[in-house]
Amino acid sequence: MPDVDRNEGFPPPRVTAIAAGSPGGGLDLTTRITKDGLEDADVDTFMSIENMGGGGGNPARAAVLQRENDGTTVVVESNRVLLSNITGTTDMSIDDFTPIAQLTTDYEVWMVKAGSEYDSAEQVLEQLDEDPGSVDFGIGTVPSDDQLNVLRPANEYGVDDLSSLNLVAFSDGGDLNNELLGGRVDVASTGMSEAVELVESGDVEIIAVSAPEPIEAGPGAGVPTWHDLDMDITINHWRGVFGPADMPDDAVAWWRDALKRGVDSDEFVGQAEALGINPAYMPGDEWLEAVIMPEEEESRAVLGKVGLSQ
Repeated sequence: MPDVDRNEGFPPPRVTAIAAGSPGGGLDLTTRITKDGLEDADVDTFMSIENMGGGGGNPARAAVLQRENDGTTVVVESNRVLLSNITGTTDMSIDDFTPIAQLTTDYEVWMVKAGSEYDSAEQVLEQLDEDPGSVDFGIGTVPSDDQLNVLRPANEYGVDDLSSLNLVAFSDGGDLNNELLGGRVDVASTGMSEAVELVESGDVEIIAVSAPEPIEAGPGAGVPTWHDLDMDITINHWRGVFGPADMPDDAVAWWRDALKRGVDSDEFVGQAEALGINPAYMPGDEWLEAVIMPEEEESRAVLGKVGLSQ
């Protein structure tokens, strides 16, 4: 792979990353620490950021496809790039995009307002087993891992009617946090990075985390995993960079090299650690085969159980 500073065909002086979320959300934070990482790694090209939240990420992804396919504009997105097509909210599919690189992974959590009547995930699941619609769940967007982080545990616990679960979707994680603090939802299912500040302030408590094994440090330390509740569930919420299909090869090579340097930088690693997310660079071809396509198959099966798979 060519070095960033010697690639003669690319880049221009400025490129653009569209964060498929509003300011303060996980996608926005990931995009901003990526920009800081690129600067720390002495990548000369300036990366500007555009926020385009709402619509389950569809407007942000559509914007990338509508611009000139010259490699100068990419979108920072989560697995909504495949979930939105599965659930029929858009005709855009993974085939319309070039996976450039995975940047981070972030576990999903259940969190409740401090002083909530629910002090454990098991208590919430018991309540759902008695009455699936009796708990108000807030999620950042539909479709999303926030949503799957409710459907999968409820399904494995044996809740009969998953379609009766009360999932209230908001435009992004920032709005969700406000609704939880305002008492308008009982449990929020969201990414760890979007819970950190509220946990540190004492306003919320995390009662479950989707990690494969217990977390030893940070806001999720000591919190039960789904595996602790005898459920074979790990949700590793990734965020990464996509360009349009048939993106020029020299642009793809530059982005992958630049992003690798940025994610490896001290600035990126330090900020990611503070946010409770994991630097997890993976080049797009490997990412597509090892993560994206297997997840698409699994998600289609789970969402099909609640009638959401098209």
